[in-house]
Amino acid sequence: MKLCDVRDFDDPELRSRISEIAPGHEPEAEVRRKFWEYAQLSLFLEEVGLLDDRSEILSVGAGHEEVLYWLANRVGRVVATDIYGEGTFSDGEADSAMLRSPGRFAPYPYREERLEAVRMDARALGYPDASFDAVFTLSSIEHFGSAADVSQAAKEMGRVLRPGGYAFVVTECFVGRHPLNSKLLQSGIRAATLGRRCSKATPRRRAVDVFTPEELRSRIVRPSGLELVQPLDLTLSPETGENLIRWQGDGKFESSTGKDWPHVLLRPEGSLGPVKTGGAPFTSVALALRKPAS
Repeated sequence: MKLCDVRDFDDPELRSRISEIAPGHEPEAEVRRKFWEYAQLSLFLEEVGLLDDRSEILSVGAGHEEVLYWLANRVGRVVATDIYGEGTFSDGEADSAMLRSPGRFAPYPYREERLEAVRMDARALGYPDASFDAVFTLSSIEHFGSAADVSQAAKEMGRVLRPGGYAFVVTECFVGRHPLNSKLLQSGIRAATLGRRCSKATPRRRAVDVFTPEELRSRIVRPSGLELVQPLDLTLSPETGENLIRWQGDGKFESSTGKDWPHVLLRPEGSLGPVKTGGAPFTSVALALRKPAS
């Protein structure tokens, strides 16, 4: 579908939807990737006619994102699945308290009977074939493990969709090429620094969980068995790069202008002596997919 672009936030409809889903932020603080993801998902579901009380929607790697509660006020059923209480994000986005009390994380009143939280591995969704009208995942699938794990999760999302249903997958995508995107080179840096740099890199996995456009097709689109609703648009406006966010790991960010917002385009950065060990910038990418009706 498309990459997150700073110009997208000039759209009054998108900004209005952000304010509905994640209220209480100053206008400049709304210009961030996560809120773009919420708005794009909601606008897509509206466009395909799934914002009604007949729709059953599954969220994969759901955490306790605000959009779950917004959807619970507009559709018949929302199921939020994640490995709650386990894994890297168990102390934050995947807090086990979500299983006991989803309302603890609600940003506003919601129809509690419409939202269900379930501990579930995305690679083995515990639902029969053709169970949901829509399935979505927002900036989670890149963290599911190896290339095979990601593809298995994509396959599962396609499996539980009803014929004619839709999947909306947001993940992270490089917006250019860079020699340091090489898995082999990053593995070499890891070995040379005894794991101090590129600590997650292997010959099959980068130090950062970001896909190339080719990997989006091979690891997500094709394994899902679904069809892209629109061709993928990989263009970005020049304005998107004006406040490049340098990501140094461990939750440390530094912007090129000293401003917190926009928070849209990121570049991983480190160093090996005088040599930078980052790579190409990346941002969110939204993929809208449809399951053939027959």
